[in-house]
Amino acid sequence: MTVLFGTVEYFEQEVLRYLSVNQMGRWTKEDEISLVYSKLEDEILYDFICHEKLRIEYLKNLTFACNKLKIDNYQYV
Repeated sequence: MTVLFGTVEYFEQEVLRYLSVNQMGRWTKEDEISLVYSKLEDEILYDFICHEKLRIEYLKNLTFACNKLKIDNYQYV
């Protein structure tokens, strides 16, 4: 299944991919998600070049995806 860049599903996959590669151990799952959220937010705000309307949409989708992962009992391998 192809997931489009910037969608909620895309950000869910990116967060889970990051967590599976960089298992932080001493952090709670919510803290881990918050850390990844912060890193992705910084990239969108300061490194990614796009129209401001897209940037706002991406940030909303990132926030929604991270909140959804915090609520869901997700598992990453």
